[in-house]
Amino acid sequence: TASAEIKAALSAPGGVFASNADNATMAWPGDGVFNNPWADNFSGRDDHRMSQTMMNVMLAVNDPRIPIYAQPTVCFSAPSTTGCPANTPAYAGMPNGLDASTAGTYFNTSSRPGAVFYPGATAYGFYGGSGKTYPSNIMTYAEVAFTQAEAAERGLGGLTASQAPGFYNAGITASMNQWGVTDPVAIATYLAQPAVAYQGGTAGLTQIATQKWLALYSDGTNAWAEWRRTCVPSTVKAGPAAIINYVPRRFEYSTTELSTNAANVNAAIARQGPDNFGSRMYWDTKPTAAPTYVNATACAG
Repeated sequence: TASAEIKAALSAPGGVFASNADNATMAWPGDGVFNNPWADNFSGRDDHRMSQTMMNVMLAVNDPRIPIYAQPTVCFSAPSTTGCPANTPAYAGMPNGLDASTAGTYFNTSSRPGAVFYPGATAYGFYGGSGKTYPSNIMTYAEVAFTQAEAAERGLGGLTASQAPGFYNAGITASMNQWGVTDPVAIATYLAQPAVAYQGGTAGLTQIATQKWLALYSDGTNAWAEWRRTCVPSTVKAGPAAIINYVPRRFEYSTTELSTNAANVNAAIARQGPDNFGSRMYWDTKPTAAPTYVNATACAG
């Protein structure tokens, strides 16, 4: 059971991550051959902008990680830029799932990803500088702490709900520190906000899921898995120009896999259901069993 596995992990000789010093990361030499993939991508493309979904969650609580996760908008930094509306906010996101022409209208009023991911010289200006060597996260202490917080709130692995606030606060603090926010006053102020302070119960599980999702920034695949598991935030939706009207639940099998491994692919499809973006993973078949589940519309697919 999940409870037994969690208890075994917590009591194992090596234990679990206990600080950011334990974070598992992928180091990039930045030698032009092995660069952080984000930096390589950003060096020639300027069509990456922060998601409005994430930015709205962070802006609502004045998250101290905002200036690290994102860069100020062009229209805030250079308000005289052609087409800039008055009083453009410093940080903002762009809606997901737009067509190319609509997305283009947001480029100057929505934030680029954080400068830490940029290589310095790009085809469109100078941004950041250390992005080529910026490490990729595999697993962090923050992620582990939020997993412990959820287990505690659910009473799994020998943990109790009374321990959940401590793990929750530790997860937020670890994420802040990991991303360079080290001012204890700023962190304490953030934690004390009514929308952030741990509430317990189902509300607490939603808070844990939200904070874990935020902490997984730059680890998109894992964040996507967490959303599929919890449906939090419920504001994650398919965009207006999306080719399907729901957030994908899985990848489809590639044509290469089908042509070279057809027998096993077909056997897998027979077990899992249709080979499309809406078929749920084996661990994602009963979302209503999760207390964080909102409703069928919020987690459709």
